[in-house]
Amino acid sequence: MDRQEGMELLKTNGWLSAAPAEFQQAILSRSDWRRFDAGAPIQAGGEDDGELIGLARGVIAIRTILGRADTPLMHLAHPVFWFGYVPILTGRPRRLVADARTPVWLAQVPQAAVKALLVERPEWWRHLMQLSIIYGDVSQTVAADLLIRDSERRCAAVLLRLGAVRFASSRDSEPVDVLVTQHDLAGAANLSRNSAGAMVQRLKARGLIAPGYRGMTIGAPAALRAFVDEE
Repeated sequence: MDRQEGMELLKTNGWLSAAPAEFQQAILSRSDWRRFDAGAPIQAGGEDDGELIGLARGVIAIRTILGRADTPLMHLAHPVFWFGYVPILTGRPRRLVADARTPVWLAQVPQAAVKALLVERPEWWRHLMQLSIIYGDVSQTVAADLLIRDSERRCAAVLLRLGAVRFASSRDSEPVDVLVTQHDLAGAANLSRNSAGAMVQRLKARGLIAPGYRGMTIGAPAALRAFVDEE
């Protein structure tokens, strides 16, 4: 993916798509365009300096540093997704560890560039603050999924979220591949590996998912979501 294609995706999808064109241009023109191989670290967590990072292609695995040292996978970020901005908004260290699950292409805007822009145009703070609402929505969805008492439905809800189809979308009737192992799913759903394996086999028997060597396929997100939400 070249820079021009990536900038267009970041501008027309997600957070920036709701902002004025002048703000879009100001942010993206200050960005560095980068590619990371699968497995490469993108953000270590705990750093005092931040940057505005926009994911244009690929999948990023996210964990939090606010829990125990062995806290498992929390979320998989899919395009378009922005992160890295907590130090810019709050002055506090980064909360997330981010690694490339696949090859990824992203834009990185240095903290100094963002702050200089906001000094010049302080009215643009309101656009940047929208990111905190998006962050809160993701965090609340993670929490809500983990509060599902039924283990099979909790496992299904987490799998939907990791596949970026937790809520209704244009992909509802098509198969969706999720790059998550049974071990990953167990951690993200707060289950033992054996329990997660049993839940996966039950969902497979229902015809809702198809486990594979490197991940799982959701046959039709709408059907799996209906299973999660049924009374």
